[in-house]
Amino acid sequence: MVPKDLTHRPVTRGLFLSPLGVGTGTSRWASAAVQPDDALLLDGLRRAVQFGVGFIDTADSHRCGHAERLVGKVLKENPGHKMQVSSTVGRVRGSAPHPYAGPRVRHQLEQTLENLYLDELAVYTMESYDFGNGDRYLGPVVEQMRVLRELGQIRAIGLRGPDGRSSARFIHRFLYLFDQIRPDVVWTQASGLLPLADLGDGEDLGAFTSRRSVGLLIASPLANGVLAGRRPRMEGMAADRVEAQTSAITQGLAVLSDRFGPSADALLRVALRFLLHQAQNAVVVVGLGDALQVGRYFDCLGRPLCPTDLTVIEEVFHRIRSTMNPPVDRTVCVEVTSRDGRSVFPVQQGSPLRR
Repeated sequence: MVPKDLTHRPVTRGLFLSPLGVGTGTSRWASAAVQPDDALLLDGLRRAVQFGVGFIDTADSHRCGHAERLVGKVLKENPGHKMQVSSTVGRVRGSAPHPYAGPRVRHQLEQTLENLYLDELAVYTMESYDFGNGDRYLGPVVEQMRVLRELGQIRAIGLRGPDGRSSARFIHRFLYLFDQIRPDVVWTQASGLLPLADLGDGEDLGAFTSRRSVGLLIASPLANGVLAGRRPRMEGMAADRVEAQTSAITQGLAVLSDRFGPSADALLRVALRFLLHQAQNAVVVVGLGDALQVGRYFDCLGRPLCPTDLTVIEEVFHRIRSTMNPPVDRTVCVEVTSRDGRSVFPVQQGSPLRR
C-alpha cells in the first residue's frame, strides 16, 4: 500500500494529487510499433487501483489513444475509484491541418474523456511547442485551455518542460511559452541520474516552478530502469565512454547498496524517495508495467529517508552525473535588428536576458 506519509500534495491552486503515480509513457505503452500484452498492462492498472494509487499520467499519442482506452477500461470497472488522470494534446492531428488548429483542442479533450470514462482531467498538458507558423495558434489555444478550465473539464493547464539534457534553445523557448501560457503544471523528466533542468541564475526547474506556485509532473524517475537494477543502454557510444559511464554507475550503486541493502527494491526506495524529497511541489510518475512491477514500486517505499541518507545519495548521484553528463553549452543565439541589418549574438544562459 502507499505509505501514510505520502499524502496528497497541493500541486497548484486547489489541486491536490497523490505524490507517486503511474504512467503509460514506457516504450511498451507509448510506441505504436510495439504491441505489448494488453492483459499484463491491464493487470498492472488493476493492481495500481487496488494499492490506492491516486494518479495516472497518460497521453493521447500513446499508441494512438489505445493507452487511454485501457486506462478507461479499468476505471470503468471500479466506479468508486478516486483516481485522477492527466493526458496531453498537441501531437495527434487527426484530420485537422494542425494539432492545435481551430477547435482541435476541445475536440481531442472530448475524445480523451470518452476514452477514460471521465468527466474531467486533473491536468491537460500541451506536449508540443509547435504552434504553427509565427505561433499563429498559440493565442487561440491558450484561450481554449482557459475556457476548458473554467468549465471544469480540466483542473489544471500543463506545459511540457525541459529536462537536464535540454539545449539552451529549448529552455529559451520554454521560458517564452511559460510567460505566454502561464501553466498550472509543468511536465518533465528527471531522476537521480538526470537532474532537473538548469534554467540559469542558479535556479533549476524545481525552484522555478515552486517560486511561481506551479506544480511539477516528473516522469522517468528510474532513469529508464537503471535505478531499478537494469543494465544501462549505451548504443552508439564510444567504447572508452561506455566503460567510464558503466564504471561510474556500478561504483555509485555499490555505495548505495552497502548503505541501504543489496536488493533491487532497496535501490528503488532510494531513487523514488530521493526525488520525492527533492521537489516538494512534484508528483513522481513511474512507468506502468505488470502487476508484479507495480507492486514492487509501492511495496518498496518504506520509511522516509533521513537527512544523512539524503546527503549520501546526493553525493553518489552527483559523482555519477559528472561522468555521464558532460557540461552543456548554455549559449543562446539571440537575433537583434541593428542599423546595418540583423545580427546574431551569443548570450550565456543565466544572463539578464533570461526571463
